[in-house]
Formats: sequence, C-alpha cells, structure tokens
Amino acid sequence: MSRHALIDRLHRRLGLDRESIGTTTLDHAIDEACATFGCGDATSLLQLVDSSDRDWQRFVDLMVIPETWLFRVPEQFEDMLRFMRTELGPRRPIRVLSLPCASGEEAYSIVAAMLAAGYSLDSISVLGIDVSARLIDKARAGRYGRNAVRGREADPNWFHWTGDVLEVAPALRRGVRFRVGNALHSGLFEADERFDVIFCRNLLIYLDLDSRRQVISQLMTVLDPPGLILAGQAEVLSAIDARLQPLAGYGPLSYSPQARPGRGEEGVPIRARTPVPAPAPPPPRRPAVPKPAPKPAAETREDQLERARRAADVGVLDEAGKLCKLLLEQHPEWADAWFLHGVIETAREDWDAAEAAFVRVSYLDRNHRDAIEHRAALAERRGRADEANQLRSRLRRLGTP
Repeated sequence: MSRHALIDRLHRRLGLDRESIGTTTLDHAIDEACATFGCGDATSLLQLVDSSDRDWQRFVDLMVIPETWLFRVPEQFEDMLRFMRTELGPRRPIRVLSLPCASGEEAYSIVAAMLAAGYSLDSISVLGIDVSARLIDKARAGRYGRNAVRGREADPNWFHWTGDVLEVAPALRRGVRFRVGNALHSGLFEADERFDVIFCRNLLIYLDLDSRRQVISQLMTVLDPPGLILAGQAEVLSAIDARLQPLAGYGPLSYSPQARPGRGEEGVPIRARTPVPAPAPPPPRRPAVPKPAPKPAAETREDQLERARRAADVGVLDEAGKLCKLLLEQHPEWADAWFLHGVIETAREDWDAAEAAFVRVSYLDRNHRDAIEHRAALAERRGRADEANQLRSRLRRLGTP
C-alpha cells in the first residue's frame, strides 16, 4: 500500500501518469529511492517524504532524470526566430519561457540563438522553470559535460571548454533567470508575468489528461498574443486544447492560439495551396518480372545492441552512441541499452551523462550489479565517498552473482 501511496503522491502533486511512465519504471525508481535514502522499505520512504518539504524535494530530484542538450531540435529554434521577426516585429523585450528547463541547456540555447540573430542582450528576457531543485542548481552553474553538445560544435562566442567542462559565457547567463516551480501549481507565475514564446517540450507526455489540460490552460493565461508554443515530438497540443492549432507554414510542433495563418519573411500570409493534379502518365510497358531476392532476416534489438557494443569496443564511440540512441528511442525501458549508453559516455568522460544512464539502469533493474559498480566508481571519482561506500554495501548485500 505504501508503494501505491508514493505513486499516488507523484500523480497528485506532479500529475505524473503511471501508464505513460510505466509501472515497472516507477517501481524500480521507488526501490532506488529507498536505497539512496537508507529506507528499509516503501513505508519508511513514504514517512520520510511526508515528513518535510525538503525530503519530498529530494525524492522529486531523484525521480526526475532529464534528457536534454544544447539546440535540441534545431528546427524549433529556427521557427522561434522566424516568429520573432515576422510576428513580433519591434516588440521589446521579447519574453521566452522554458518549462520544464531541466538543467538549463534549452534556456541557454534560446539566448544564444537570439544573440546570434542580432538581438541585443537588453531585448531578451528568458525564464527557465523546473520542478527539480537539483537541476535548477545545475542550470545556474552553467557547466556541462560533452553530452550537452551531441555532435554539434559549441559556438565559442557563447560557450568555452575548460578541460572536459563546457562553460556558459557570462553574456548568456545575464540573459536567463532560473527558478524552481511546479507546472501544476496555480501560483507558478507572478501576477505580471507574460511570455511571447513558450518552449514546453517533453513534459505533457508524462502527465495524465487532466494534468495536461491544466498545464496548457495555465500557459495560455501567460501567453501574450500572437503567441507561440513549441511542443515535444509526441505532443499534439491541438488534441489537448482546441484553442491551440499548428501555425501554418511552420514546423508541425509550432502552435499558436486560434489557428492564425503564419506570415512569410516579407509579411505575406502563408495560405494552403490547392495542389494542381499532374497529367496522367502514359501506361507503362510491362517489364519482365524478376525473381524476388530472398528477404533478409529482420535485425533484432539484440543484434543492434551487439553492433553498438562492437563499435564501442573498437573505439568508434560516435557510431556506437548513435546506434545506442536509436535503440533507446525505440526501447526506452531497456536496461541493457541504457547500460551500454553509460559505458560509452564513460569512455567519452562525460561523467554527468554516464551517471544519469547508470542511475536509469538501476531504476529499470534494481539488482544490475555492473551498473551499481559503475555508479560507485563514478561517485568515488567525483569525491562522493559516502555514496560510493553505500553503493558498494548494496553490492555486498547482493552477494556473489
């Protein structure tokens, strides 16, 4: 019953939908939280998180594992800039919200894109909000590992490397504010806060329908017309709230209230064109029918994982990473793929990404010894001796495999 009560609290307070996330994932996450907090069972964990706001926040921080990087989905930043030029014109400052902002990469990308497009720093106002205090602390620090770039070159005007740490330039920091906030709380926004563009990506897919509607309704109250909301890949905003419709001429994930036509670069409305039917081609001659080639056997996910593993073994880390990413997009709850992802990021010395991957493995398979060993080694490397000792104690309790 305590386990159900914990999931119920996550649902009531954060709107998390157990079916979207997966009961198995939630169960493993609760087991991981018990181990991290030193609780013997879910009943003790429930008592702990109910005892204080601080312990509840620690629990939330553990449950939230972001998947984000700089300039994720570049087409959406292009839509943002085009909308600003053609729809907002001389409006200043241009106010942009990133919710959830996770560890801040999206918010910093917004400012960098605007500065590169010629906007001045005093014409930019970007706010990042996330439910995780741990992630907000990381966003404010503005220091990332190599996983933050994902194959892109970091623009030296806005980011610079110090060893293996990517640091955000002071100009970007001045363009962004961060704060902790829950998208379901009615007091999330201040009375005078309004936004011209809102990035709300990959939040709604984890919420139940009522919570999705509540979040969209709250965003609509702070979206100044004409207004643009950018959604995640699997989020159809028009199906949640009919007031939001895809903006004509923009990408399919760009929504605006009341289905206005978009405008081109010269300000001319973009309208749907009626396709002109092509003339019917002459009937083709009948070619000789070749014998069909034998159909190759379909590659299983295990075959794909083995290909990624072989690439990693010979040091072709970029190729291994791409294969692993494709696998995780198709099988997001496969512990073996997350483990290989962690190994690849360890080889790249991106400790943040590696640690996040191994923690995800522990959510999905609580007794995954190799993941626990890697987590202990990473904790030790990063100066967290108590955590490393705790993880090794777990290994001893698991006994000899």
